[in-house]
Amino acid sequence: MLVYDGSCGFCSRAVRFILRHERCHDLLFVPRDSAMGKELRRTFHLEDVESMLWISDGEAAIESSAVLRAARYLGGVWSFFATIGALVPAPLRNWGYRLIARNRRRLSSGAASCLVPTADQRARFFS
Repeated sequence: MLVYDGSCGFCSRAVRFILRHERCHDLLFVPRDSAMGKELRRTFHLEDVESMLWISDGEAAIESSAVLRAARYLGGVWSFFATIGALVPAPLRNWGYRLIARNRRRLSSGAASCLVPTADQRARFFS
């Protein structure tokens, strides 16, 4: 399950990227500020974390670890990049993640923040 910032154009583009490149088509998506997103953050004691969350097997990954999990989910060359990325020490990876996160609204280049899933994808989005 991916918990993402539903009001961020950069984050919405990241979700669209996952939808376009995924192989399994079984990942669930939850906007961070939705009722379910807030409950998940509360469950994992991450209410103050503004990172995307990757939740699987009863654990939540945040920041760069969540990005690496998403890349592994995509498989193929993205899984290779995740393996290489995991070699970078977490503090350095997370510094890069936070740098991008701080500037994500500017990086979205005015992209619409509203993600509209297709009819087939709709069942995988929760609020």
